[in-house]
Amino acid sequence: MHTDRSDITEDNELLTKLRIGDQLAFAQIYNQYRSKMYAYAYNLCKSAETAEEIVQEVFIRLWQKREQINTDLNFNAYIKKITLNHVLNHLKKVAREKSLQEEVLGYIEEIRNTTEDNLLEKELLKTYDEAISLLPPQKKIIYQLSRNEEMTHDQIAEKLNISKNTVKNHMVEATKFIRSYVNKHGSIVCFIIASSNYFRPH
Repeated sequence: MHTDRSDITEDNELLTKLRIGDQLAFAQIYNQYRSKMYAYAYNLCKSAETAEEIVQEVFIRLWQKREQINTDLNFNAYIKKITLNHVLNHLKKVAREKSLQEEVLGYIEEIRNTTEDNLLEKELLKTYDEAISLLPPQKKIIYQLSRNEEMTHDQIAEKLNISKNTVKNHMVEATKFIRSYVNKHGSIVCFIIASSNYFRPH
């Protein structure tokens, strides 16, 4: 897309002001580029909520790193690169968290079905059960119905007379809390390092 030279000159003037902390210049840049970067991020990640978060992160970073901006560069290309990097980092994080979550839950199920008396396994299960016990009553019920009784979101919603969306939200929040709790108590990291090949077929 062709960029008018006058636009580049205007950008350079705003960036020069931004470098010295001019908030009005920052507001002008934000208003000028926010929609463009939102559309760019959304096209890459296909999530309105994520695109909005990424745009906010991009402009926060822009303000924090304002003194390092090279005013001679094409700013449109510069901010698109920052946005792209944030999208890629987000996608990597999501993939990593999903992979870790599936791996952890898989390990837990295998532990429950093994007869090995292993202290590390028992410690992990204890921490996992502690996390579940700390869930608010409704979240705990929903989580246990899903995990222990293998009920679908529709079945849980019907049983508890709540919406499917409520069930989904509770499951997301419960899973996030349990993963965070286990991580903070150290067992999961220790378990994955020590037992990454323990349950593999020999």
